Parts: sequence; C-alpha cells; structure tokens
Amino acid sequence: MTTEQAQQIADLLNSRNRLTTRYTADTVIKASDEYIFESEGDTVVACVEVKRVQWYQCEILHLSVRADRERRGWGTRMLAMAEQVAKDRGARIAQCTIRVGNAGSESAFRKAGFRETCRFENAASGNEVAVFQKAL
Repeated sequence: MTTEQAQQIADLLNSRNRLTTRYTADTVIKASDEYIFESEGDTVVACVEVKRVQWYQCEILHLSVRADRERRGWGTRMLAMAEQVAKDRGARIAQCTIRVGNAGSESAFRKAGFRETCRFENAASGNEVAVFQKAL
C-alpha cells in the first residue's frame, strides 16, 4: 500500500461513514494488513477493513464505496473478499456494526447472510448501532 492509496482510503472512510474518529494515511498504513481495497487506475474506489478480534472472530469494518461508483457491485465484491480473508485467518464468525437506518449497508450484509443480533446506542456518536453476525 502506498501513502497515496492510504490517504485515499482515509478520505473514503471519512467521507462515507459517520465516524467518531477521523482516519489519516498514517492510521491506515499502521493497520495496512487489515485493509482490502480496489482501484480503478490510480483511484481507490472501494475498501473494507478486516480485523481479527478473537481466535474465532473477525470484525468487518467500514465497507465503503466511492459515491460515484455505487450500484456497480463493488460493495458485494468487497464483502465477499472480506469474508474470505476472515476465513483465511481462521475465523468462524464474522461480525460488523451498522448504524441503524443505513439501509444500503443493512441490505448488503443481509443479502450476504448476516443476521442482526442486537442493538445499542453508541455513546460517542449518539447513533443507534446494530450488530450483525454470520457463521463462516
């Protein structure tokens, strides 16, 4: 991953998600082994982070597609790649959190076989968040 790609990933994460912490190229580079991304030419168009949180579980974070590349299958492909990475890392469960009301993300994860398991309020953002899980 180049510094330019890391910056584009950070910009994509910051622009497409309602995050409580802003990402920088440095934060992305420090966890570069956790990121999957796809580019068209020199432009990062989609990314996702896969973080191992337990020996049996990976978390899929911040699946993001550039606004001008939506509805072209990028999200579906990135989610499939994230699941494969989780399996390759030995995970038996994949988990993600989705802001309640984010219909696009909820739909994509449901179509991929994820099920909502619980909800809670994120005290830092005030958002209601749903936890989705899938056995791998």
